[in-house]
Amino acid sequence: MTESPEDILLPLRDRFPDYLATFGILWAAIVATGLAIGAFTGASLVEGIAYVALATGIALMLAGGASGGGYTSLGMGAAGAIFGSRQRHDDDFDDAEVRRGRMKRIDAQERLRRGLRPEKNPRAFWQVIAGAINLAASIALLINFGS
Repeated sequence: MTESPEDILLPLRDRFPDYLATFGILWAAIVATGLAIGAFTGASLVEGIAYVALATGIALMLAGGASGGGYTSLGMGAAGAIFGSRQRHDDDFDDAEVRRGRMKRIDAQERLRRGLRPEKNPRAFWQVIAGAINLAASIALLINFGS
């Protein structure tokens, strides 16, 4: 079975510009939201930006930890155990029925086992790092420029 282009993991030097661009766009959204909060509430503009960065940092760390630790797979496995799961996995495409678009029933216990042994996920790692940077930046803003 051949790998799709999405499955090939590029070296960090090739992925890093995309990570930086995404982080820059994130900070532009944080500043815009923080300015709006500062303008419409009693908080100063710096406090508005800092609190949005704080909330974003926490959300990034939670999302990165959940996806990197395989907990998102565990949740789907638990939901599949309750409701009966019909899911398609990449390794199932050797099966002709799956290639025709038919879903095959997957054991919920197998889905849980897969979730307990997650594969390497560099995107989740860098998501947690971005969350930590946001937390540090928000604390630095509040300490240095807060009222």
